[in-house]
Amino acid sequence: MKEIATVVKTAGKIAVVQIEKHPECEGCKICAFKDGKSRVKVKALNSAKARAGERVIVQAEKDNRLLASFIVYIIPVLLGGIGVLIGALCFEREFWAPVLFFAGLALGFGAVFACDRLFSKTRGFGMEVVEILHTDEKETSLERDAALFSDNQKLSEEENKYGRKI
Repeated sequence: MKEIATVVKTAGKIAVVQIEKHPECEGCKICAFKDGKSRVKVKALNSAKARAGERVIVQAEKDNRLLASFIVYIIPVLLGGIGVLIGALCFEREFWAPVLFFAGLALGFGAVFACDRLFSKTRGFGMEVVEILHTDEKETSLERDAALFSDNQKLSEEENKYGRKI
């Protein structure tokens, strides 16, 4: 996903950018617009070396929701299951199975939290500033792409309307 944004502030290789909400943003959820808000500020890797106040194009990393869901839900449940097995096999009283389940679950969530902290510092950000827009440009590449997409969508609607290719 590419989006036009305004740089609010910079600090080294990091830029805080403000993104305006568009109608296309409803189904995406990458920028995490809160209900009713039309703007969101996010941190981005400042590859283009933009300065505060400049209009830029930011690009989001590819979506890894499936992997994130696996890590957040499955890892703690697996550790909880291991706790149940240890409690059932190593101790005679049934008291230890649920206790070790919750201990494994807590350990799993703690591990997920620690990995999130570690990877967010070493791996980078979800957004990256890839291009600085100059004010004297009449039409940017992103706007051209949007216009082309709009034309293709209109053509597709015409095809559906008449049931044939134009």
